[in-house]
Amino acid sequence: MSYLAYFGTVFISLFLVVDVVTNLPIFLSLTEKYSTIERKAIAKKSLLVALGVQLLFVIFGNYVFGYLNIKLYSFSIAGGILLSIVSMEMLFGHKTRTEYHEEKDRKEEQENITIVPLAIPLHTGPASIVTGMIIFGEADTLILKSIFIFSTICVYLVSMLILIKSGLIFKIFKPLGMRVITRVMGLILLTLAVQFVINGIKEALK
Repeated sequence: MSYLAYFGTVFISLFLVVDVVTNLPIFLSLTEKYSTIERKAIAKKSLLVALGVQLLFVIFGNYVFGYLNIKLYSFSIAGGILLSIVSMEMLFGHKTRTEYHEEKDRKEEQENITIVPLAIPLHTGPASIVTGMIIFGEADTLILKSIFIFSTICVYLVSMLILIKSGLIFKIFKPLGMRVITRVMGLILLTLAVQFVINGIKEALK
């Protein structure tokens, strides 16, 4: 796989599971009482925190699994199953566990929405961590690892830009358009989940 192809794989996979488009209505509802400047500041801080947590888990998580003797192919299969659940919820428009958790925290953490739930678990949660760890595990050179980190940073920077422009984006697409985008992204995510399971089974059979 070329460096550019690897960059694209990392970017597309993480961008889908970070799923900033689906989270737009939630972000807007949580920040509707704030000014435009305050909303931009919340978007920047929440995505920076999410990026830091994502990289920490992805880079050092493999050492933890090695200590616990958990094989990467097992994690790949488990990650595929998890991603398939998330993608099915996106496809059929059901509320995810993250959204239920977000609604609870909205009432309990009014003064700290930047960290919880916007950064965690909305933009960095189990799905993004699982995806990141699986792909990072395939990077067998320092260059590929560096590309992974750079691509991950790009994902969160693009997500940050989308949140900053969220008011305009929501006006353009409207609720119906956002639902259509969510369904399409859910379908793509489901195909990625199937591929993760297939890859894990192949590795296990070896």
